[in-house]
Amino acid sequence: MSNPLIRSSDHYVLLEPDSKEKIVSKQEAILWLKNWLNKTETQTIYQNIEVADQKFIEELLESTYELEIKFGYVIKWFAVRIEPD
Repeated sequence: MSNPLIRSSDHYVLLEPDSKEKIVSKQEAILWLKNWLNKTETQTIYQNIEVADQKFIEELLESTYELEIKFGYVIKWFAVRIEPD
């Protein structure tokens, strides 16, 4: 089970093959994940879920850390806490 402190995080690191890591807000991470769910080519348990379901996307973002889009192409994300200076 994930640490409850992570759930209060407002930022995520997004990782895609052949791309630099990106640090984004939670809202940007949700939009990023929605976009990728629409592109999924592999059989997943998420194919029958309505991608517009905001609560589902948030739960997915908080409960897992990777998704195989097509064979061998995996995206990953991690919650991070950014401390103010």
